[in-house]
Amino acid sequence: MLITRLTLCLALCSPASFATIGNGHVTGEITNVTSIRTGLLVMVGNSEVPLTCKSGQSWMHVKQENTAMISMLMTAWTLKRKITVYTDPENTGFCQVNQIDPHER
Repeated sequence: MLITRLTLCLALCSPASFATIGNGHVTGEITNVTSIRTGLLVMVGNSEVPLTCKSGQSWMHVKQENTAMISMLMTAWTLKRKITVYTDPENTGFCQVNQIDPHER
């Protein structure tokens, strides 16, 4: 019983399970990345999105022409760094990313 509780506590308290959400941003660990024709999609934390993203999608979209942001995103994901993703409030199916800010260790 004690081991079960300890395991549950560790799982709930692990850094990967938490994301900080704000009006136009979300901070946490990148948990998934995928590509589509128009760019990259990213998930942070437990599929968290900023409060202004009302589309119901868990993915945030980085447009293909934003090559610097895509490079920053892929580097942060590879290095397992936490990031803050800032988004536009527009709803086009995915929340549109306008800035990627990796956390320094």
